[in-house]
Amino acid sequence: MTASSGLTLFGDEVPRLWTRPLRKLTPETSYGFEAIQFAEQVIGLTLLPWQRWLLIHLLELTETGGYRFRTAVVLVARQNGKSLLLQVIALWRMYIDGANLVIGTAQNLDIAEETWQGAVDMVKSVPELAAEIAHIDLANGKKALKLQRGERYKVAAASRRGGRGLSGDFVALDELREHQTWDAWAAVTKTTMARPKPQIACFSNAGDSKSVVLSFLRKQATFTVGDSGGLWDGKGDRSIGLFEWSPPDDVLCSCHVRPHTDACALADRRYWAMANPALGHTITEDAIGSAMGTDPDDVFLTEVLCRWVDGVLEPVITAGEWNLVCDPDSRIPDEYNPAIGIDVAYPERDWSAISVAGLREDGLVHVEVVDYRRGTEWVVPRVVELRDKLWPMCITLDVGGPAGMLKAGLEAADVEFEEPTMRDITQGTGDFVQAVIESKTIRHIGQVELTAALSSAAKRDLGDSWTWSRKGSPDICPLVSATLAYWGHQKNAHLAMGTAGAWSL
Repeated sequence: MTASSGLTLFGDEVPRLWTRPLRKLTPETSYGFEAIQFAEQVIGLTLLPWQRWLLIHLLELTETGGYRFRTAVVLVARQNGKSLLLQVIALWRMYIDGANLVIGTAQNLDIAEETWQGAVDMVKSVPELAAEIAHIDLANGKKALKLQRGERYKVAAASRRGGRGLSGDFVALDELREHQTWDAWAAVTKTTMARPKPQIACFSNAGDSKSVVLSFLRKQATFTVGDSGGLWDGKGDRSIGLFEWSPPDDVLCSCHVRPHTDACALADRRYWAMANPALGHTITEDAIGSAMGTDPDDVFLTEVLCRWVDGVLEPVITAGEWNLVCDPDSRIPDEYNPAIGIDVAYPERDWSAISVAGLREDGLVHVEVVDYRRGTEWVVPRVVELRDKLWPMCITLDVGGPAGMLKAGLEAADVEFEEPTMRDITQGTGDFVQAVIESKTIRHIGQVELTAALSSAAKRDLGDSWTWSRKGSPDICPLVSATLAYWGHQKNAHLAMGTAGAWSL
């Protein structure tokens, strides 16, 4: 433990993990300087050092004058001033940058409305800004601030319908860790597709195994993170950025002991500073020490140290390994009879997935999720349609899992299917992983639903073997259905060549 020296301990201004800029950041290459001036000289705020640093990096410009980061992921512990930054960016985009529509959302609508209300209060307190207000809509669920020139700051619900029909320039996604499905992300972020200067800012503290959206985005953004100093090294997608204030990934894995002693990393003040850039400014060591003494370890790790718990930051198949076997043009020949795998989400049974696996012309195995929808009532008719079209070599259903509820319906529809044993399932799971990581004989087309399931899939140990854990992961039915399809294909590949329909699903 690093004991207090009696001097004020300040949080780190620069995050541990961050995406390097394309060029040296100056007022000509980043609008962050202008946003800081707007916040401090017009609104009258006093920004913290980390907030100034982040604005400069977050609002970096491309060579053509657009925003470098179309998507930015910002991870920092609770109560460090994330909401204030979102308010500053939203208002600056409206008043100075001329953004037509700013959309604020959070998993809990109350949080998004509170952030919006804080921004409105700021504007109303500054006469020259207040004079530009045309209208303020205070209706619950429809709150909006409109300026005389037409710029709007609107609150949208984090749902599959939130933001649909809108066209947004800046989308602020707060508490992204709470997004456990892709519904809200798909609805609100696509509002920026046709805008000339779009940006999606995702703010959160660390998540857990259910934080499927945050987990996936963080992994994608991690590829852009470079060594300390210097400029971007050209790796990863330059339009996504990561800025994460957190301790190193490997230092807090064995500290779950009470009472907290000098040997416990939770009590190391170096790590407090790495996760809490507002430490010494608006957060005190006493406040963090009190939280450490009263919080369960997992709560302290997530909320105060911005460390993932119960998660899979190192999944069975990493993003890099999965990307190596991605081929967007992959397909199964029309004359090939693929295997089909079916699965249903656990425990709510609110989503279902159907996948196929089949041999490509080059001998590699193509896996693909051909349908993934809410509910289960659509599955049997869709399987019948695929059976009549593809003449599959086999249809695989784990009757011992949640998809077992489909057995009676499939039988009533005269659909023949195989029922793998638990030994078959564990063997098939191991073979699937081996085909991705070692032999690299699987190919996929980079589907979001399958990639997201893999990025957050945990293991379920079964003695000397294992399979995908439903309890330790969010909805992974796309992955399970793909694994079942792969197992069915490997078992029945000798039945593949027959008479199939055209391969358009």
